[in-house]
Amino acid sequence: MRNTAAIQRFRVMRQSKLFGAALFGLAIFHLAIQLIVVMPRNLAVTNPEENIAVYYKAAVNAHNRQPIYRKQPNYGPDHEVEAVYIYAPPFAAIISPFAALSFVAFVRLWYCVMFAAFWVFAWCLARLYFDGRVDIRKVLIWGLILDLFPGGYAAFSIGQIEPLLWALFGLGLVAIARPVLWALCTFVKPFYMWPLLAEVADSARKNSIKVLLRSLAPAIIIAVVLLFCGGVICGWNSYFIWMRDVLPTLSQGSFSSGNASLSMAALRVARFIGWQYSGGPLLALPHLWLTAASIGAPLVTWFLLRRYSLQLKSAALVAAAILFAPVCWIYYLPLLLPLGALMFRDEQA
Repeated sequence: MRNTAAIQRFRVMRQSKLFGAALFGLAIFHLAIQLIVVMPRNLAVTNPEENIAVYYKAAVNAHNRQPIYRKQPNYGPDHEVEAVYIYAPPFAAIISPFAALSFVAFVRLWYCVMFAAFWVFAWCLARLYFDGRVDIRKVLIWGLILDLFPGGYAAFSIGQIEPLLWALFGLGLVAIARPVLWALCTFVKPFYMWPLLAEVADSARKNSIKVLLRSLAPAIIIAVVLLFCGGVICGWNSYFIWMRDVLPTLSQGSFSSGNASLSMAALRVARFIGWQYSGGPLLALPHLWLTAASIGAPLVTWFLLRRYSLQLKSAALVAAAILFAPVCWIYYLPLLLPLGALMFRDEQA
């Protein structure tokens, strides 16, 4: 019986090693495809109408002191999503120096940065899953998982800024300049404020006000500098225009098939069972539902995980924030991976 059990364990180990070797081989092949096929195609700039063109136009407009926002009157969730700049003024201010580049040069620089950010995020995921014990094999495997995960390839292929935000968020999760990096992310996508608020709350509970302010000082300085740059470069009225014209459209959600929002899913179900939506801006009640869900889901998550580590809580807060936001495009979904890596962490690595 002992011999049989030993043989069985040996077979399981051998099968595990074979699977690991096959997975590593696929991960190497994936990197080769990125370097030989995907990156050259991206750098060739074959489709200037993709999202990356929006960033370049915003940089040029900010640099030339031109308006960076375009109003979308009567916008509702039934409208086709337009390729317009929707981020806060500080982001346009940050990228405005790149207006000195040609569009082709900007695209090539942008894709190189996104490629590096993609692999930084893969490294962060490997660190989270293997509790800090990382080697090239583990990073390559997580890079493969990231690219195969819904939204992973899509974000990288169309030049979305998401890979950079994933990387900054991931670096914060592994405790590298956390408040500063999350403050930077918040100025691009407001849902990153939730882990930042959790960081502040945890620090306030454990430390004195003096210690809290000292630890948050770099993030506060960065925030003030970014707000100032946004006002000076894009115009102080751009903040008012952003809040008046852009945020209301984002809060309307979208019935587009690319929107994976769970709060919008509830409205889809309501339409299916008889809710009469005639188009245009949502009425007060469904609009209130989207707003309440986008705030309530992170708050409930925060309450349920209040006794857990800041690392796990932060990953869960971002997951809840994107899933219950009025708009959760498919390329937001890789932000679920840090939570998955922490929940299924390999303690035996």
